[in-house]
Amino acid sequence: MSGGAGADDQIILAPAGKRPSLPLVRAAPLADIVAVIASIGLILTYVGFWSAPLTGYGARSADFLRNFYYPAYLLALVLVCMRPGRALKGMVRSPLLIALLLLTAATYFWSIMPDLTARRIPALVFTTLAGVALASRWSWKSLTEIVAGTLAVLAVISFLLGALLPDMGRMQELFPGAWRGLWLEKNSLGNVMVKSTVFMIAAGMMAPERRKLWFGLALLPVTLIVLSTSKTALVVLFLSMAAMGFVAIVKSGPLRAVIATWLAVVVVIGAGLLIAMETDTFFALLGKDATLTGRTEIWSGIMQQMSEHPWRGFGYGAVWDDPSFTGPKAWIGYQAHFMPADAHSGWLELYIALGLGGVILFALFLLQIWAQSFWAAYTSPAGWLALPMMTSYTITMMTESIAMNWHELRWVIVVAIALKLALGDEPAAPNPIAPRPLSRR
Repeated sequence: MSGGAGADDQIILAPAGKRPSLPLVRAAPLADIVAVIASIGLILTYVGFWSAPLTGYGARSADFLRNFYYPAYLLALVLVCMRPGRALKGMVRSPLLIALLLLTAATYFWSIMPDLTARRIPALVFTTLAGVALASRWSWKSLTEIVAGTLAVLAVISFLLGALLPDMGRMQELFPGAWRGLWLEKNSLGNVMVKSTVFMIAAGMMAPERRKLWFGLALLPVTLIVLSTSKTALVVLFLSMAAMGFVAIVKSGPLRAVIATWLAVVVVIGAGLLIAMETDTFFALLGKDATLTGRTEIWSGIMQQMSEHPWRGFGYGAVWDDPSFTGPKAWIGYQAHFMPADAHSGWLELYIALGLGGVILFALFLLQIWAQSFWAAYTSPAGWLALPMMTSYTITMMTESIAMNWHELRWVIVVAIALKLALGDEPAAPNPIAPRPLSRR
């Protein structure tokens, strides 16, 4: 035979009247709908956009807000139960995370405020579980788009508040006129909008069919960062975009990947030397003044308090809510000439809470995520999200107490990225092969 299909390859069609009609859009299974709703609920809860409006932007006590997190605990359990095997596999592949949680729980036995530590350990565990749930339930593409879409809605609302209701959407006393949107102050808006920008651009790279949509939406959080006047957020955004640019270069060809890798090594070494030798310059780049804000006195006080037992901290979540006049907070406040609310450093926050062992475990955990993120930049679409998000997190925790925070979206995202890098995406299920109808010859 010349050209056409052979007899065995003939396609036999049923008469038009007997053919089943196919829906133009396949309905999503109920389990997927529940999972999407649960995931959005987790993101909205831990991003904390609702705390400022509910307290009149700081006018009322926020003690009642902890009750709002209990539904999120349930949502995390629901998501984990949808993929229990994947969730368990992810935890098994993250021994450093398990060790960190166990050490955190152990600090109850020597905490200066064991009642507070006992309450905050479950809060941290369930916050971590939210990251486990998101990583085990979704592919990289779906996870990125769900987070990006949720944060896009908050960006729109924040913009409308700042534009139409400036008494709420803009700061009135400190930094008057700076946009804060749904959050209490401008830096919080800036931090969330940095994450929003990264997720939207990463979503555009992972979902090319919606690239124009995501790239267009990314302009909104960038605009809000500028309107917030948060210098720290601007610098972190720039560095995050530089990390994303690195991913773009290494994915564009082997020669460019080699050149970009060597340049990245030089930049990382240079940044390390800058931080070690020119600390004031580094803080100035982030819009911080360590001396003016009292950070140096706080850090010096922490080191002095930990000098007698460097391997054992004062208990997770215990130091800064200690009302006594003889505890570490009182002595640090005496040295700093004011009562600090936190350590103003993620590393020192871990040190005073968990001790040197906690700092080492966390450093190893962070190093593991960084190594996997670099590898993903060369080998997987995950690099579009993992590398810039780790850049943002690592830089921010130099001057902010964001390491292992309970009820905090940043920790949820870090855990989700860590477990997702360990798990990878599930292999696509093969399409079922329909039986071929027999035809007469």
